[in-house]
Amino acid sequence: MDIQGFLQHYDGYRDTTKQAYHNTFLMLERSISGDEPTDEEVKAFLQRFKKGTTLQRHKAAIKRYFVYKRRPWLFDSKEFIPAQKRLPKYHAREVIDQLIETAEEGHDRMAVKTLFMAGLRIAELMELKANNIEPSGIRVVGKGDKERYVPITDQAFLSEFKEYARNTDGRIFPKKYYNYWMLLKRLCLETRVEMVSPHTLRHSRAVDLLNRGLTLGGLQTFLGHADPATTLIYAQLMQRDLKKELEKIEGSEE
Repeated sequence: MDIQGFLQHYDGYRDTTKQAYHNTFLMLERSISGDEPTDEEVKAFLQRFKKGTTLQRHKAAIKRYFVYKRRPWLFDSKEFIPAQKRLPKYHAREVIDQLIETAEEGHDRMAVKTLFMAGLRIAELMELKANNIEPSGIRVVGKGDKERYVPITDQAFLSEFKEYARNTDGRIFPKKYYNYWMLLKRLCLETRVEMVSPHTLRHSRAVDLLNRGLTLGGLQTFLGHADPATTLIYAQLMQRDLKKELEKIEGSEE
């Protein structure tokens, strides 16, 4: 596969977008027998991803590669199972604290802590620079290149983050998505916690803030959701878990 040629051709894309494409192409390349994937090999590759945004991300990347190679996309729009709406996974605050404490001091611990405390998307974390830090929070560029201000009221964390950022040059967290995913995988194995992704920390922070009394409107602003319905998912998540707890209690009394 002409991965480097593709990345040079689309050099204007954001670094995080190019990295996501690169990861997809490397995975696909390992599963093909020739220099370029056949339609059958692409189909077999995509069928491995049954639900969620992972399928859509890989599909979009390969379609863009086909455009670059001037190949027709012959698959039906219903060929693959679309991303399904589902309630997000999250961990309780004490579990996240355990992951943070297990991480090595310095870059690793600060990356995990910042993802959680600021409720950031991984792409937002990876683009942070020292000039994004303000006296009482962080200014980030989120989806659709929309800028938002994330207030940080935990003064101990804010001071620690500012001190760490002073000793960095350029991006505060310069590693690639794969590195952060592997970091969390390793931490989960060490602490025997169910596997989390970088985005799970964002979900966990959302639930944590709702448990502490933040309104849905406040959470929507904090997370940078354009649609209130996206934030409402967290309230539905808490209702589902409350139902489970009640069922456990009532079931144990029978």
